[in-house]
Amino acid sequence: MHFADEIIELCREKGSRLVVGLDPHWSLIPESFKNKYSPDQRESLLFDYFSNVVDASIKAAVMFKPQSAFFEQFGQSGYRALQRLIAHIHSSGGKVLMDAKRNDIGTTASAYATTYFGSDTLPPVLPSDALTVNGYLGSDGLLPFQKCLDRGIFVLVKTSNPSSGELQDLILNDGRSVAEAVADKVQEMALSTQGRSGYGNAGAVVGATYPDHMKALRRRLKNALLLVPGYGAQGGDDAAITASFDGEGMGALINSSRGICFPKDFEFNGFDAVRSAALHARNHIQSLLPN
Repeated sequence: MHFADEIIELCREKGSRLVVGLDPHWSLIPESFKNKYSPDQRESLLFDYFSNVVDASIKAAVMFKPQSAFFEQFGQSGYRALQRLIAHIHSSGGKVLMDAKRNDIGTTASAYATTYFGSDTLPPVLPSDALTVNGYLGSDGLLPFQKCLDRGIFVLVKTSNPSSGELQDLILNDGRSVAEAVADKVQEMALSTQGRSGYGNAGAVVGATYPDHMKALRRRLKNALLLVPGYGAQGGDDAAITASFDGEGMGALINSSRGICFPKDFEFNGFDAVRSAALHARNHIQSLLPN
């Protein structure tokens, strides 16, 4: 099925625009939970904790976004836990947006695409429904991912970090910023893969920390789904979140990671606090949809 069409349909079915980020911050996992496991059981610890997060939040979430670096830091234990977690999400009926920000050119980009999407000759090692990619190598670094026509990519356009403007806000000779030039390329790719929903399988990452940029980029990215980080712990702006949606309240997915996986003042006694945090985030985001 067409990726963007399926996501838009899920947003309608669930009454949600929430993406739950799965980031294993070791220091934030409650000690009372970690103490159940010996040092050689780290794979089981990571899988058990985050599969419970998935189970607690799946009714509120449109997609789950594992951050690959947070799993990779644990070596083979983390990698195996990630593989198991992907399988658990899919078996639970969820969708996986892998946050790996991959990019390279030619055959290397194709190898990355095979890792997450598979190929005619190899199955995916980390089977994902969508992937974040870095577009700053140009079309050569994006086309191998776009060839996986039924999957989604989210290209970094305007990121939420404080120093993003050092490069992304630079003005080119034609008057566009660097971010706007990347956005225009993403819009071309989205239009070329447009589905019944009006959205294509190429989307853009635009942070919730810059309302003015969000408004300008939403106008340029008419056919691109937006993945919006910065909500919650990163202090995203409600006005930016509202501006990320189209006139029908569609077209954007709002990510929350730490605020759901590790609710404030959370001491482990089950995952009810995670469920409550996910529902609160879902409801708050819904309240920000344009009237």
